[in-house]
Amino acid sequence: MFQHFSRRRRAGAALAAVSVVVCGATSAIADRALTTVPFKDGFESGTTAAFKRKGIDGTGAVSVTGAPGGRGGKAVRFVMPNDGASYRTEIATERVPYGSYRYTFANYLPADWTSYGAATIVSQWHGGTGTNPAVVLAIKDDRWMMVIHSKVGAQAMQEVKYDLGPARLGRWNQWSFDITWSTATTTGSIIARLDGAQVGSHRGPNSYHQDTAPYHKIGLYRPNWQAWKGHKADSTPDVVDYYDDVTITPISPGATVPPATTSPQVPPNTTATSSPERPAASVSASAQMSGPAPATGPTMPASASGADEVPEDTDTDTDNDAKPLAETGASSQLPIILAFGSALLAAGLALVLRSRAKAAKRRAAAQIR
Repeated sequence: MFQHFSRRRRAGAALAAVSVVVCGATSAIADRALTTVPFKDGFESGTTAAFKRKGIDGTGAVSVTGAPGGRGGKAVRFVMPNDGASYRTEIATERVPYGSYRYTFANYLPADWTSYGAATIVSQWHGGTGTNPAVVLAIKDDRWMMVIHSKVGAQAMQEVKYDLGPARLGRWNQWSFDITWSTATTTGSIIARLDGAQVGSHRGPNSYHQDTAPYHKIGLYRPNWQAWKGHKADSTPDVVDYYDDVTITPISPGATVPPATTSPQVPPNTTATSSPERPAASVSASAQMSGPAPATGPTMPASASGADEVPEDTDTDTDNDAKPLAETGASSQLPIILAFGSALLAAGLALVLRSRAKAAKRRAAAQIR
C-alpha cells in the first residue's frame, strides 16, 4: 500500500514538473520578439541599438548626433536623399501585446524642410507584411495628418484620415498618442496630443486583429518616391528629420477612450475640410466590430495619388538580424500547439508510470506465490 502511494506521488510530481517546464517554454516562446514595456530611449548611448529593426531603401542614413534646435543631448537623425532610389529610412521597435499604451516622442523638422504635396510619413504603427500601417503620422503640404487603417473579419479595409493642424518647422514637436488597440472584444481608441494639447481622436477599430498589436516605426517614408511610381531624382533637397525621447508606457484603458461623440479637434485658426474619408468598399455598421463608430471630424483633402499615399508595406528589413514581422513574434497558434503537446506528453508519462506500477505489482504477486 505504501509503495503504491509512493508511486502515485512520484507520478504526480513528474507530471507537475513536466507541466512547469512546458508552460515555461510556452511562455518564453510566445513572448519572443516583443518589445519590453515600458520602453524608453533618448539615444544618449550614441546608438539606435534599442530599436531592433532598421529599414533603408536606397542610400538613406540613420545616425545619432547632437540634437538641433537648442534641445541639448543627442537625437537620432534620418536622411533620405532624392536620388531616385531612396524612399524609406526608418527604425522600429518590436511588437507589443494588445493593450493600452502611451507612445511619446519628440520630432524636429528643420527650418529648410521643403513642402511636398503628398504624404511624408514620419511615424507609423505597423501590423506586418502586406498591410497598410494601422496608424500613421505624416506631413502633407504643411499640415500634420493622422491616418487610421483597420480590418475586422472579412470586411474590406477601412481608412479614416484626420487633419491634426499646421506643421511648424525649426522647432521640436512633443507628441503623445494614447492608443487602446482594438481586438474582437475591445473597442479601440486613439487620442493624439501635440505639445500637451489634444489635436485629434478616434474611436473604433484601429488594427488588423493579428497575433499581437502593431509595432512602432520612426523616421522617414515617402511612398511617392518609389521608382515604380515614376519618381526620378531631381533638385529637391534631401529629406531630413530628427527624433528624441521615444517611450512606450502602459496606461489604463479607461483613461484613453474618448466619448463616442468626440470629434478630432483642430488647433485655433485652422479649418475643417470635410468629413473623414472612407473607402468606397466600406461595409455596413452591422458588419463592423461592435462598439461606437469612428468619430467624425476634419480630414485631409483628397489628392490625385489617393490610396497610394499610404501603401502596403513589404516590411523589408536591412542592416540588422530581424526577420520580417510575419516570421517573428508571438503566434496565436503556438501556445495551443505546445499545450496540446504538453497534454500528450503528460498522458504518455502517466501511461508509462501506470504500466510500470502494474508490472511491479505483478512481480510482487509472483514472488508471493
